[in-house]
Amino acid sequence: MSNRRYSVKHFARKLKEKLFSLKGTPQYIAKGFALGSFIGMVPIPGFQVFVAFFLAAWFKVNKTAACMAVFNTNAVTGIPIFYFNYWLGKRLLGIQLDFAFPKSISWDFALIIWNAGKMVFASLVVGGFFTGILAAILAYYSYFLWIRWRKPIISSKTQYAESRLDQALNTETSFPHKQS
Repeated sequence: MSNRRYSVKHFARKLKEKLFSLKGTPQYIAKGFALGSFIGMVPIPGFQVFVAFFLAAWFKVNKTAACMAVFNTNAVTGIPIFYFNYWLGKRLLGIQLDFAFPKSISWDFALIIWNAGKMVFASLVVGGFFTGILAAILAYYSYFLWIRWRKPIISSKTQYAESRLDQALNTETSFPHKQS
């Protein structure tokens, strides 16, 4: 049990370090998390990271944050999330389907869904679109709240150095001219 706790603590510490070391403004990073959270709800497990990476590059948001955020659906959470998306999509489309949802997510999950028929796939996509929007909004604002709450304290020396640098850059410097 202690090894498991250590590994969870170790993972949480490493994740925190990665999140705080992402490059860019909080808005740039939050947009990446929002995009990745949205893509995570799309029924294409195994390909979500690639889609998130390319869309993040296209939309000019943080690619690392987008790729990290797609893991809101993983081997543990994927089936409940995708089943809910399927159920929601059926309700929104007003259709009744008799489809035996897979019990686990594997590499052939997307193929199983695709082969089940257009309406099963459409139900998952429609449901995923709506839960994706909700996930994106939650991810965007949650990142801001989390950053504000957990922002590392900057030492007073660093703050002093940054303020001096800002002062130097914002004031006109006059260089003495040589007189001939």
